[in-house]
Amino acid sequence: MRFVRDRLLLPALGVLAVLAVWEATRIGYGLTAIVLPSPWQVAGALFGLLTSRPFWRDVGVSLYEFAAGYLIGGVLGIAIGGLLGEWRRARMTMAPVIESLRFIVPFAWIPLTVLWFGTHPVGKIFLVGYAVFFVMVVSTTHTILGMEPTLSRVGTMLGMRRYELAWRVHLRAAAPAIASAARAAAAIGWIAVVAAEYVGASAGLGVLITNAASSLATPVVIAGMLVIGLIGAGVSGMIGWASGRWLDYR
Repeated sequence: MRFVRDRLLLPALGVLAVLAVWEATRIGYGLTAIVLPSPWQVAGALFGLLTSRPFWRDVGVSLYEFAAGYLIGGVLGIAIGGLLGEWRRARMTMAPVIESLRFIVPFAWIPLTVLWFGTHPVGKIFLVGYAVFFVMVVSTTHTILGMEPTLSRVGTMLGMRRYELAWRVHLRAAAPAIASAARAAAAIGWIAVVAAEYVGASAGLGVLITNAASSLATPVVIAGMLVIGLIGAGVSGMIGWASGRWLDYR
């Protein structure tokens, strides 16, 4: 009974409250469908999208760009973060560059990616990889640097070499923090790819919303926004589930 209440009834109550406020606002201010459509109009637009082949193509394009950038940025971020955490000279050499670049938000790169890559997916993959990389490299580096020194001493006493200590002890101990960072990086990466599609893309969910907005199809705009949110939540949940399974069996 508690599971039904916590997992079904309370979330449904939250959704109903949002819908009630939404409809009351629309009716109270006499807003037209162009300004704020009703929930039912948005539901109809969402159904129309779900039954449309171009919509699924846009979803596939956005997910491909996100997945490719996320994988590249995540792997590079963990690898370089591990290197910086283990090797002081590398940290002293690369830290100023990383500290400077990580404060340049991915969206600031959009004009350059459009100039360099046009509407090709490589530009969006680059932005996602860029966003994910800095989350992962900073998290991995700081986690390794803040690790309990006893772990290193025990590994050294057992005769482990430096690379064995880094791989078998430090990286494994840092795994929970890395898994948490991976979930946060997914959210930033998903936001980056959709935002980039608003400007320099020929397909994707960002393009879908932009085209709908230019046609004053507000129900489609909001339906597209809901899809973006639901996919983002789904991706985050899947990464959380996968990282939990990985931590259980590592």
